[in-house]
Amino acid sequence: MLTNKQIKLINSLHSKKGRIDNQLFLVEGEKAILELVNSKVPIEFLVICDHQASPFHELFKPFELYIEEEALITKLSTLVTNTFGFAVVSMKHFSFHLEYNDQITVVLDGIRDPGNLGTIIRTADWFGIKQIVASEDTVDVYNPKVIGATMGSFMRVQVSYKNLAAWLPTIKLPVYGALLEGENVFTIKTSQQGLLVIGSEGKGIRENIIDFVTHPVTIPKTGGAESLNAGIAAGIIVAQLTR
Repeated sequence: MLTNKQIKLINSLHSKKGRIDNQLFLVEGEKAILELVNSKVPIEFLVICDHQASPFHELFKPFELYIEEEALITKLSTLVTNTFGFAVVSMKHFSFHLEYNDQITVVLDGIRDPGNLGTIIRTADWFGIKQIVASEDTVDVYNPKVIGATMGSFMRVQVSYKNLAAWLPTIKLPVYGALLEGENVFTIKTSQQGLLVIGSEGKGIRENIIDFVTHPVTIPKTGGAESLNAGIAAGIIVAQLTR
């Protein structure tokens, strides 16, 4: 049974401050947890619903495990309903040295929507991209909604936060940018290395960041939509760059 101290800890992980202070975050739902326990990511402890635990007895055996009623799990979860459980996971595994040569790195400028960031991480994983650099005001990668939207891809794609205006001049590689005016994305040459900058849906890439874009690219518009979802735009351009 969970202690009051553990319950307080779990509740604190709903906020960015709590996650940073404790260097822990939540992974929720059956699919993500089953993928997590088969990875090398360090798990502090698991909390599993009492009517779900039996089939996974052997799988969960190596971990500190708490079996609780669904009502308590849903109360502690960030999901509207959680019928399986959640894991409390250490951030310490997610600290890597960034390498920019011989690969595409996605750069995010002001992505605030958790679903968009999660989708971009999942898309990057699909195309074999291992790292994302995000502006300091991009939504927290450990936000439970981001983690959920990645569908497990957060375990394979590193996300680092930087002051883009200070960092970009230090990288001597082609910088592709998703802009309204630029080369047709469907005619660009494939690239084995470089940066791809994606801006927010509302504002796009900020002016001080556009200055560092060496290869502006655009997705041709043939319909009436005002804009593309940032996650969709990232997927289209990454697919073309890595094809």
